[in-house]
Amino acid sequence: MARRRGLLLTMAPGGRVHYPPLRRSRAWQYTTRQRKPACCWRELGERVTDQTKTTGKRGFLAELSRRHVWRAAVLYAGAAWALSQGIAQLGPLFDAPDWAMRGFVIACIIGFPFWIAFAWFYAWTPEGFKREEEVERTPALSRATGRKLDLGIIGVLIVAVVLLASGYFVHRSVPAVAPGALATATPFTPPADTLVVLPFANLSGDKSQQYFSDGITEELTNALGQATGLKVIAWDTASHYRDSTQPATAIGKALDVANVLTGKILRQGNDVRVIVELVNARTGYQVWADHYDDSLANVFKVQDRISAAIAGALKVKFASLGAAPTVNPEAHDLVLRARALTDKAHTAALFEQARTLFEQAIALDPGYADAHAGLAHAWVELTQFSTLPLKEALPKVREAANKALALDPRNVEALVMLGNADAAENRITEAKAEYQRALAIDPSSAVAHLDYGTVLPLKQALAQEQEAVQLDPESATAQNNLATTELDVGDYAQALAPWRATLRLDPTSADSALELALTYALLHRNEDAVKAFGLAQPDAELGKALVAAGRLTYQSLLDPKLHAQALAAVEALRRRADLDPFSMGDVLQLELALGGNKTALEQLPRFCASSPVACSDISANPEWLPLRGQPRFKALVKQYDTISPPAAAASAAPPSAASSP
Repeated sequence: MARRRGLLLTMAPGGRVHYPPLRRSRAWQYTTRQRKPACCWRELGERVTDQTKTTGKRGFLAELSRRHVWRAAVLYAGAAWALSQGIAQLGPLFDAPDWAMRGFVIACIIGFPFWIAFAWFYAWTPEGFKREEEVERTPALSRATGRKLDLGIIGVLIVAVVLLASGYFVHRSVPAVAPGALATATPFTPPADTLVVLPFANLSGDKSQQYFSDGITEELTNALGQATGLKVIAWDTASHYRDSTQPATAIGKALDVANVLTGKILRQGNDVRVIVELVNARTGYQVWADHYDDSLANVFKVQDRISAAIAGALKVKFASLGAAPTVNPEAHDLVLRARALTDKAHTAALFEQARTLFEQAIALDPGYADAHAGLAHAWVELTQFSTLPLKEALPKVREAANKALALDPRNVEALVMLGNADAAENRITEAKAEYQRALAIDPSSAVAHLDYGTVLPLKQALAQEQEAVQLDPESATAQNNLATTELDVGDYAQALAPWRATLRLDPTSADSALELALTYALLHRNEDAVKAFGLAQPDAELGKALVAAGRLTYQSLLDPKLHAQALAAVEALRRRADLDPFSMGDVLQLELALGGNKTALEQLPRFCASSPVACSDISANPEWLPLRGQPRFKALVKQYDTISPPAAAASAAPPSAASSP
């Protein structure tokens, strides 16, 4: 054993002792760059630390500390926590989907090792981030970096604590949910077999081509309802979301569907590309996506392939509609243009244009079943919105519908139009059979449910119309029929909501304003009846005249001095050359409200003959309350009525001048 300068060395027996060289207290250290004095033992220790960095003799944990990796990790965790608190509080304000928080946490976990690696290989200097080997870590630099990181950690922790505390106190200030309100707080759990097909985006950039993308979307909607057994929201409602920026989760919740299908369409010459994406409305996650390229002649084959793929993605049975026919692209384009008109038309002129387009499509492709079915539909609508006599139109409806069914026995639109023709001729048994066939093929057809309801007893009709509204809540026709049946069963208060919905969806409808006014009058709310006309904004001259006469009529119930003026306005309506069968019923309603029972009874047979379906509920419709008991009225009930006897309504009272306050 030997000692030298306080250093204790051990050696094996027989070995030689090696002494470290003596160093003077003011020794000069030489480097390749400059000559520096080692002034004290502290500087010597710092130099040894720098040397061990390059030789790897320093411990790994100590190296993590020297490079401030520990501080970087704490800073990352604090920042992630603060951001998560912010997302949790601001997310509901912007309708963020449920997966937003989960996605953020997962992203933070994935990013953590990359952040640690960055902290190991890079140093934070006054000049910015630099590679570790390019930095000479002096004590001053190390302390400055540590202080900055410490301040950053303190800052993010303060923010996180403030957000946490504010969220805690905000939640404490919210009153507890009453037991009866728990039902409204239930999670969103729509039926798994429900779907909405949103309007496909038109990638052409030409707004005049919107009819094409809309038409393809509508055809795909119908195909999915028939081939997959899914409960598919009707196109009429889905079209309201064309330009919506709402996420799939919000749309799914609004329509109570579990799946949302979106897409894009690009037509170039005779070719078409369809891009589709299926999203789970509960989670917001994509379920399936694909794209399809084909010629326009094979567009139905593309729709069939999409339907099969969606059925596979949702694990539901796919029933092929048979060999998809090829179609003349020009004829298909004409049909899509015609459907764009019939979907929104409320005038005879537009239905005439649609009829012409369908006939042109048939001339180009006589074997195109959808063109024949569309023509039958146009003829049916013309009996409602023009002066075309029903007896003249019905043979044309039958001819077109039967041709469509000869080409395609599963054509739902043709079956419904044929049912309408039978119902108009009081062939109720045949009409029921055709509606039932249509619903067996496509249970998601809201139109079939609505028209089927017109030939059923009231309670059964109400069930069909409620199903139609569920499938097509944004359809003015569906809301109109539901409100009418609510009136027929005597639930006047329940009819108010669908009447208001009808006017919201179609403010141009003078008929809906008149029906809403009638409902208020039945509830003895004549002032509200007058206000109902303020919700209507008709664009046709006949509609404007109906609204003006209706407002004056119900004002006269409040002020009898206006009675003569109201009678004159109604008489002027009756003499109009453009008075269609549909509007004739509105004129009769106003005459009855003014006490003109005799005149209305004289005109009623003509009205029922021109629109038998409108008189199918004549025994129950409160519009005809003042005429019940009249022999001529009983004869009309026997001839046209297809429903059960009228329901008793305790609060019912005929809205007439005699009953005005």
